[in-house]
Amino acid sequence: MSILYDFPKRAVFGRMLSKTKIYEHATPNSKVKELFTREVEKMTWAYKLSPTTLNLPVSEGVHEIQVITIILKTGTLAEEVLQTIDKAIPSPILFHLSYKDKSRYVAAYKRPSEADKNKWVISSYFKTEWIADSSDKVKLPAVLNMGALYQAFLKAIIPIPFRKNETLDELVTRIDNLYIKERNAAKIESRMKKEKQFNRRVEMNGSLNELKQEIEELKR
Repeated sequence: MSILYDFPKRAVFGRMLSKTKIYEHATPNSKVKELFTREVEKMTWAYKLSPTTLNLPVSEGVHEIQVITIILKTGTLAEEVLQTIDKAIPSPILFHLSYKDKSRYVAAYKRPSEADKNKWVISSYFKTEWIADSSDKVKLPAVLNMGALYQAFLKAIIPIPFRKNETLDELVTRIDNLYIKERNAAKIESRMKKEKQFNRRVEMNGSLNELKQEIEELKR
């Protein structure tokens, strides 16, 4: 689903977010810094969604949600860039990517670690399709607390539906497993193209078909 939110004016934060500040808190390597330089034109801490700005109570794990706008140079953005920003800012983030009069939202399911409350667990990233900036905007979901708002944001961009009685944690775990199996399937397909021995290709094809069946089951 592709939507654009009409964030409340009282939630506007509107501060420039410098790469230097991100680097201070996340210490990325030279490769990631190069990605920032090549892909990111400008970053703005656009909105701060909080009990004060939305009149919603906090919930466990979600006290605020930050909306970070990233203007792109090329229309693509590596996940390593998003991971670096997520590591630097100790709060759930909804990324608003902007490129040539179009926008999309990207987010990971980000929650405090049960083992160490000072650390965060970050899932795979989910994203909407690109949508024209001229499209009609929708109001924020009507919810009871900050945690419910965060879940509503994620549900709007997660690519596969919930199973009956499935929790958000369970769905995200299922999607993480799905992505792992899709990557493994792609590796097997790549190796099959290079394999010369017929028997070996047959064996690999059997493993691939097994993986594909598991992938389809995870999507349902």
